[in-house]
Order: sequence, then structure tokens, then C-alpha cells
Amino acid sequence: MFLQRWGITNPWVWAFFVTTSLQVFRGSPIDTLIFGSSTLIVWLDAAGFFKKSIQDQPKVSNALITIVMLMLGLVLSFFPRHTYLHGAILFLILPFALYLAWYKDNGPKELADPMMQRTKSVWRVLCLVLCVWEFGANILGQLANSLTSHPTISVLIDPFLDNTIGQTVFVVLWLFLGLGLLRIWGSK
Repeated sequence: MFLQRWGITNPWVWAFFVTTSLQVFRGSPIDTLIFGSSTLIVWLDAAGFFKKSIQDQPKVSNALITIVMLMLGLVLSFFPRHTYLHGAILFLILPFALYLAWYKDNGPKELADPMMQRTKSVWRVLCLVLCVWEFGANILGQLANSLTSHPTISVLIDPFLDNTIGQTVFVVLWLFLGLGLLRIWGSK
């Protein structure tokens, strides 16, 4: 009861904590800050600290979403990656994304049919396999002092992102995936 009340049994707290620990192991202070802050936010939510401050799902105009997506798409596509500008944009997006994603889950949920349950299981296994690959490759690469001996997914796609077309394709997919996850399009 005590552990559950303090959010310690929440699997998302542990997932973020393990990811934060990996960033510490990698020696990446910026990623440690990002994932450490995320771990703290997820833990505080799991422990119930945000329950009174969480609002209903925000309503955002489709015109505003379109303008912001275009602006972000242009800047993130045509300015070099791994710059202070990209970092600043990502840090500025975070509070707005949290505001749009963290809302009350109202109403009963419909039960998934057997096909949907199987689909969920396939996605869970796929995500777990990708996470284990990423963690394993990252740890083995760090121990070998080589990014290419055990490449992570980001190392594998880096050559694709080193040109404007590849970077633009990635940014567009990333923005639309984020928009889909936030479920705000048409939520007037």
C-alpha cells in the first residue's frame, strides 16, 4: 500500500528511472537532465501530486496547430541538428506538450476486442524488443568505446539525417507522430 501510494509500483516511473540511469552511465549530462526531469514528473504524477491541478483535455484551434507545425517543421528541417537552436526549441516544446498531454482521463473506456488485444500485444513486444536492443547496444558500445561496434538506432539512421531531405522527412514524421499522440487535432 505504501509503495503504491507513493507511485513506486508504477512501471512508467521505473522505465524512466532506468532510462535516466543509462544516460548517467553514458556520461550525457543533457540527456540525464531531460530524462531525470521526466522521471521526476512521472513519479510526482504517479504519487498523486498533480491530481488537483490536472485540467480537462485542452481545446486548441486547428489553425494554431497548423501554424505551429509549419514553423517547427521549417526551423527543425533547415537548421543544423545538434545546435543550441534545436535544443532550445525542444526545451520550449516540452511544457506545451506536457500541458496538452496531461489531462483528466474522463469517462468509461470501451473494452478492446480480441483483434485489438492481439495488436496491442504485438506492439508491446515490438517496443520491448526495440528498447532492449537500444539499451544493450548503447551499453556494449560504451564499454567498447565505439559507436559503430554495437550501433544504436540513432547511429544507424544518422547518415539519413545528415542531409536536408532526410532531416525534413524525419522532422515531418516526428511532428505528425507527436500530433497524433497528443490527440488534439479537431478537439475544438
